[in-house]
Amino acid sequence: MKIGRYAGKGRDGAAQERLGVVHEGKDRSDDASVLDLIAAMQAHGKLAEVPLTMDEFIDGGSAMLQAGYEAIEWAMREGQEHWWTDEPSVPWMTPLNVRNCIAGGRNFAAHRDEVLEYWKKQGAKIHSEIPMGFIKLASSMVPTRSVVKRPEGCTWFDFEVEATVVIGRQALDVKAGDALKAVFGYTILNDLSARELQRKEMANQSILLGKNFPGLGPLGPWILTADEVPDPSVLDVRLTVNGELRQQASCSDLIFPFEELIAHWSRLGLARGDLITTGSPEGVAIGRPDPLPFYLRPGDVVRAEVTQVGVLETVIG
Repeated sequence: MKIGRYAGKGRDGAAQERLGVVHEGKDRSDDASVLDLIAAMQAHGKLAEVPLTMDEFIDGGSAMLQAGYEAIEWAMREGQEHWWTDEPSVPWMTPLNVRNCIAGGRNFAAHRDEVLEYWKKQGAKIHSEIPMGFIKLASSMVPTRSVVKRPEGCTWFDFEVEATVVIGRQALDVKAGDALKAVFGYTILNDLSARELQRKEMANQSILLGKNFPGLGPLGPWILTADEVPDPSVLDVRLTVNGELRQQASCSDLIFPFEELIAHWSRLGLARGDLITTGSPEGVAIGRPDPLPFYLRPGDVVRAEVTQVGVLETVIG
């Protein structure tokens, strides 16, 4: 199931969060359309309490997921046309209320290698004994099709497509073999970066502001539920700028796979609404011999993709 949040209206006409399910099957049309899942589940009437928010849907666990599938199947046969909207017309929100986001770093070997030479010159030691990560603030996150302005004074504005785990329940000190049981689904983060400031911060052995200006965390467009991804290592990531391919890789190339990332950071105590990203593959601007032509400029259209999930689009303002 591809499920996300969008800005809609309730029965009383007041603005509220709605849950939308993306349908790409041939039974409706060749173009993607979005089902108002709340309306379908209410009309289907098989649940005493229908979820009104993504948090409630996630908390409902496997029983809620199954009820959602049943309502979708019923709506395909019996549903009202006004429950469906063409996907490009949907005003998507970020796919959930983010609690914390732990962003992995240097977790694709090729990306680690492309930035290795610079950090060697700075006297930094880069190793892979444990995952590297930093905090991406929820306040930096914006939905798909947002316009994101470069931070003032930033011309080294970079992109990083990252597959992202959505934690669905509490996980404390879990073993790698059990880690995927805590996953609700997978989405996409574009880890936009103000590189001038990030480099100064990393010289002080920190990362914060250079990754967390408002808008530097495009997230979405929706969540692909974990039942459709029994093995997340098959996920493929790619990123284009104005249609030009900049990044492409398979998550089978991760140094620390999804299970190990979750297990490692579950020592902090994970819960519903937490995100963990894989880190980004090679191809970022800063890793190129001549990076200046590859940094993002106003007017650029960035499409970050996890091919099994969807496309997260951002316009640089």
